Amino acid sequence: MATALTTKHLLGCVVKKLISGKNRSKVFYVFLKTGQMNDKFKLYRLVLLTGLLFTPAIVYAQLVTGKFDRMVMSENFDTINNYWTTSANSDNLFLVQEGEYILNRKSINSPFAIIADYTNNLQDFRLVTSLILEKAVNENSSLGIIIMAQPGGDGGFVIEINTTRQYRVRQITGNTYKYLTGDSKKGGWTTSKDLNMVNSYNLIDVRVQNRNYDLYINNIYLMSFSEIAYKTGNIGFIIGPGSKGRIDFLYLFTMNDQKSASTDTVTTTDEKVISQVTPDMIELAESIIKLKTQINKLSDENQDLRKTIEVMQTEQDDKAILKKDFEKTIKSYQLAAARQQFSFDSLLKVNQTLIKYKEMVAGNENSDLIISLSKSLKAEKELNQKLKTENKVLTDSLKQQKGTTPAKSSASESPGEKKSPENFSLPVEN
Repeated sequence: MATALTTKHLLGCVVKKLISGKNRSKVFYVFLKTGQMNDKFKLYRLVLLTGLLFTPAIVYAQLVTGKFDRMVMSENFDTINNYWTTSANSDNLFLVQEGEYILNRKSINSPFAIIADYTNNLQDFRLVTSLILEKAVNENSSLGIIIMAQPGGDGGFVIEINTTRQYRVRQITGNTYKYLTGDSKKGGWTTSKDLNMVNSYNLIDVRVQNRNYDLYINNIYLMSFSEIAYKTGNIGFIIGPGSKGRIDFLYLFTMNDQKSASTDTVTTTDEKVISQVTPDMIELAESIIKLKTQINKLSDENQDLRKTIEVMQTEQDDKAILKKDFEKTIKSYQLAAARQQFSFDSLLKVNQTLIKYKEMVAGNENSDLIISLSKSLKAEKELNQKLKTENKVLTDSLKQQKGTTPAKSSASESPGEKKSPENFSLPVEN
């Protein structure tokens, strides 16, 4: 009974270490150095040891130390080639344009994987790519790369970023995903301040050696993991549902002691050129990566400056409109004030006339009554004058009606004028 308890206790400790993914070397040591044990515990050891071998080990210290000094692929998307899918339909819009690989996943139902038409048989390699995730209608937009892609989608690793400065690493295991970052509740997403905001470029750098994987984003080391299940695998991109993004470049390096086993006729010509790459050219390529990263950063800064200028210009335009409105308002107020001033001046003149008249009757106790009567008298005079005028018009009209109209004399007729004969009528027109 005591042996059984000891076995369960030891087994529980090992399971905890297995789940945590830490101190794996010590776990192996416990199994390998365990003394006498029964067959049942040997079975436990075999099962757990197998689990250790086939479960990715997540660590946070670099595992890859090799120098990748030979370039295998250099893709700047300057021209269309056979490596990458181009498509234009109701679900996807993929095209190479102006030095970028533009990805627009219109469908909101599922992500889409684009695997390069290039057989990557390298066991140790370094993949560097610069990509930008644009703001889209879907708030859960994502964009990333695929490495170690196995035929038929039976395996591989997916490294993605989203619009909220988060990244995640997932392993494809059959028809499901295994999260190597975060947890299933958060979809594997992990926040990192080293990621750039949406509409800004992010540089993803993955280094693979002896089935160990180091991940860098924007030249900052983030994590490492190990997986012995894959010896080689292809590369590609993944675009999330309802997402938009662009790829600026993709470079693939390996070590001098490795050769690409690709038999693609499409890459044969490229490999003849790449085989002539010298260490100086590798340094040049790395310099190009740094320069492109700086260019992308400056482009983002310029874009921000443009937006700031646009905002300032909009504010200036708004101020100009407000200024015009104020000027119109002030002008209308000035016109109203001028009209009021004119009315005031007219009233002032009338008032001055009345004051003078009032001064003339000053001292009379009935001065106000006199003024009122004077006004009435003036009105009556005006009415009387009007009636006289109308009377004269009527008198003249009456005289004309009483007079006789003189008969026309023959002498008054114009010479040569002929009177129309009586009872003459024109025919009715048809």
